Amino acid sequence: MEQALVAVAERALCRGAHAGMELLLRETLRLTGASGAALFDGRVCVARVGSGIPLPMSGGGRMLKVWPERADGEVLERLSAFGSTLLAARARESAANARHTKLLAQRRALEREVARWEQRRSNAAHDLRTPLMVIKGYLDMMMKGIAGPMNATAQRYLDRMMRAAQDQRALIDHRLGRGEVTDLRPLLHAAFGPTSRHAQRCTVTLALPERPLLVKRARLEMEIWMRAMAQGLASTRATTMALQVEALEPTSCWRVHVTTRGGDAPSPKALIRMRELTRRLGGTLQAPTDEEPRWVAQLPAELGPPGTG
Repeated sequence: MEQALVAVAERALCRGAHAGMELLLRETLRLTGASGAALFDGRVCVARVGSGIPLPMSGGGRMLKVWPERADGEVLERLSAFGSTLLAARARESAANARHTKLLAQRRALEREVARWEQRRSNAAHDLRTPLMVIKGYLDMMMKGIAGPMNATAQRYLDRMMRAAQDQRALIDHRLGRGEVTDLRPLLHAAFGPTSRHAQRCTVTLALPERPLLVKRARLEMEIWMRAMAQGLASTRATTMALQVEALEPTSCWRVHVTTRGGDAPSPKALIRMRELTRRLGGTLQAPTDEEPRWVAQLPAELGPPGTG
């Protein structure tokens, strides 16, 4: 009896509740000598084996029924209790499958909706960029003098229109471009600016470009990276720090240089975290060496035309 129940439990665990119920019914025939057996969930016959047709249950509940009726009530009682457990497991499996099917349908619907919005985004970006590129082309032609010489007043108007066109292009790329972008400038000022903790511990000099330092990552990721960098540099206990950011146009990267004086090397744990978070952003980080006494971090950039911002 015990071996039979263990075998049924293993079958149900490996192949599901329905397979366990089938084995339980076969073991019921073997142990009781009945000609047929069935498991009922209320008035519904869930599984059956043997010859003959089971009679529908008159009441509710979960029950094991054999035919012809057997006198060994203790064995049937234990088998019936185990059968009720398997029926409950089958109900949970059915509910889980239904939830999985529903979630899969919702996921497919969301994927279709995202695809539609992506197509709308692409169309909107194209429709906005096309007239803007035409305007910029005419402005370039006029600034090169192809349309003839211009006085100082016209030149100022052209410069203003060129800056407006560049700003509009940067705005379109930012709002309708693929993926999230984050401006690194406010994060750098918050971490290393005059009101930061770094400024209270040591002398910090920031040299940043005038335009936005757009990075192809979500703001939360950049905030986590900035905190790790600030904590790692603080662990050096440097007395002075100079931070500079420059654009690498050919590779579309921002290069962040940090030169520290005084203090020691950062803790190994902080250095490992700094490098790992930089790697997750798709960048690289080099710690100071004898040949290069600076921290050098490179991050993937969203480089717009110079002067935007």
